[in-house]
Amino acid sequence: MVGDEGSADRTLFHGIDTHYLALSALDLMMEATTVSSGSTSVEVIEHLANIADCMKPGLTSSQTRRVADFVLDALNNKANNHREFQADYFDAATCSTKFVRYRLVRFESDADDVYRYRPTAEGYLVYLGMLDLAPEDSQELMEKMLDLLVRRGRFEAAVEIARRARKYSIEYRQLIRDRLYQAYRAPGSINWSRDMASRLNDARAHVRQRQAEDARMEEAVGEALLGAEEPKTRENLVQLKETIRSASLIRLQLVTDINVAPERFIEAQRAVFRARKPTGLPDLEPQLLPQLVNLPTRVLSAQADTFLSALYPPVWPKVYDLNSVFALLLEQRSDDVEVETDPGTIEKQEPLPDQFSKELVRRANDWLANKFSVGQRLRIDQLLDAAEDEGLDRTMRRCLVLILFRSFASSENEFQDVNVELTGGTFHLDIAQGSALDFVPKGEKE
Repeated sequence: MVGDEGSADRTLFHGIDTHYLALSALDLMMEATTVSSGSTSVEVIEHLANIADCMKPGLTSSQTRRVADFVLDALNNKANNHREFQADYFDAATCSTKFVRYRLVRFESDADDVYRYRPTAEGYLVYLGMLDLAPEDSQELMEKMLDLLVRRGRFEAAVEIARRARKYSIEYRQLIRDRLYQAYRAPGSINWSRDMASRLNDARAHVRQRQAEDARMEEAVGEALLGAEEPKTRENLVQLKETIRSASLIRLQLVTDINVAPERFIEAQRAVFRARKPTGLPDLEPQLLPQLVNLPTRVLSAQADTFLSALYPPVWPKVYDLNSVFALLLEQRSDDVEVETDPGTIEKQEPLPDQFSKELVRRANDWLANKFSVGQRLRIDQLLDAAEDEGLDRTMRRCLVLILFRSFASSENEFQDVNVELTGGTFHLDIAQGSALDFVPKGEKE
């Protein structure tokens, strides 16, 4: 029942399902909350007015807007000055009647100072109750909300929200870095509990929320990409997926900043106990005193007290003998060591030349192939002795040693008709020494 008996409101709402309108309003807010902070009042009013027009086509535009305003005001409890709803119930544990206060929607500004409606926790319960859905299924419902949004093709809105979340992550990183930098420059000016802890907690909450939502979004985008056929749709989906991955990378860096922030803050606080070097301070003798001497007498006499007090040290040194006095007077402040500004030169790295030329390796392979073509079992020392007897130079024989030992590995063996076996003995020659190898033709082994 809406309105008083016989009033115009009763006639206006005759045939209007206000329960469905409330459910539709919550549904719109929930969908907008998936990718942003909620729906604006203009979006909610237009949505409800369109549904009211479908329910009762005879209504004018002003009447449908009035219906929409009434439903939105009812959800926001405008009749009671937007205060919380109150309901009483019997508590069996205390055998008494208790009251519960709740709101169905919130009207708050987002990060861009735009006021939007979004459901509260109780608003979600009302929505699920109207759907006759068990509360324990609410988590699964929320996971499917984004999937529904992607299926409806609102890719541009999703990309914009992903970029906005990426920007928020960058702002959190910059905020943490600025606070730590200030702590380094002025130790003691940053209070951990007041200036750092709350910001880090906000950053952690931001990471948790966005990681969960981006995981669902990336899964939904992946499924939509598999079924998309239009080039424009696939392009939007690929852009959305790349934006989500870029935001995830920045949040990973934000997590690193959050984890190392306590250690860096402690390190900055240790600077309070370090002695600072007098760098960049003007010297008294070459700079200040000549300037004072060049001033007019009347200026010196007028500012004499200020000048004299500036020459006094903060703490008077304790001097016990004349030697200490002369040492103190003759002491000169050492200049800071100048940092070398010469960046040096970068030399191009030249690769080392090959030990054996390609022509030499080819001739060594041909010589070994000729020896193996005889079809006899040969030992490595026999092959090297034969090479020396035939007058091959030392470089050629060293190349033969390398090829023969590499052939022990089947993947490096250039001679497919020869198997290499390790005999267990050793050999000693002037060119090489090591484990003895036998080169056996495959036909003989079989």
